[in-house]
Amino acid sequence: MNTPIIISYNFNSGIEKVWNALSKEDELKQWYFPVDNYEFEVGKTFTFYESCDSKQYFHSCQFLNIIPNKLIEYSWAHPNQSKGTSVVKWEIEPNGEQIKVTLTHTGIETFADAGSAFSKDNFEMGWNAIIGNLLRNYLYGIKKLQFSVELNADASKVWQNLWDKETYKQWTKPFMEGSYYEGEMLLNKRIHFLIPSGDGMYSDVAFYKENELMIFKHIGLVKNNQEMPIDATTEKWTGSFESYKLAATDNKTTLKVEVDANEMMYDYLSKTFPVALVTLKEIIEGLTI
Repeated sequence: MNTPIIISYNFNSGIEKVWNALSKEDELKQWYFPVDNYEFEVGKTFTFYESCDSKQYFHSCQFLNIIPNKLIEYSWAHPNQSKGTSVVKWEIEPNGEQIKVTLTHTGIETFADAGSAFSKDNFEMGWNAIIGNLLRNYLYGIKKLQFSVELNADASKVWQNLWDKETYKQWTKPFMEGSYYEGEMLLNKRIHFLIPSGDGMYSDVAFYKENELMIFKHIGLVKNNQEMPIDATTEKWTGSFESYKLAATDNKTTLKVEVDANEMMYDYLSKTFPVALVTLKEIIEGLTI
């Protein structure tokens, strides 16, 4: 039996703000996909690619039903890869003091002719990332910061200096003197990022590929070396990501860092992260710190 994907998240946000994020073209382009030919009206068709740069996975969608502040439903097709058509439905409703967003995607089995990339598991993973990370970040004012630095070293040397506990203390000094971490940098391991007082943040290693990619999923705060439960403030950024991607060519490596930053941390990280990466470059290239 073919069952639909049903995913629900609750947000501390007003219903109008959620509705606008799901329905207005200028807002959709900020967090969802770069939609084209967009007219928010039943019967109208809009299109988009998964990425403007790669032009991969062309989507064609047609609005089927709209109930203001309650429901948006549209067809969802991949005409370049499949003859199938599915249906995506967004429902929003008050849930106590929060707003509940439910995504239902039916008909994914019709994409069987497109291969494994269009499997139900992949769609489910994608929708969880879209709603649980991208939409959440947009509603809570979390923006993605991007930094990069070119290093005269191979990827293994860069990787080692990033995560060796002693060199980590050195290149993270611009954030705070005495910064360190506890835990193992391995997939699914829990990491405590700390300052000398024993305060900081706890995170999970969400993705690990040695010498290539590390992604942290930030969970909550640490006080006096103890993990704190998620509260109303933490809930607005828990699940945000921080990634380190290495791309090596010849004897050089480009390190690209992406950080989800809330309003309180955005300016601070914008100023300190470039300094930290310069410090890392000095360490790796054997210059005077």
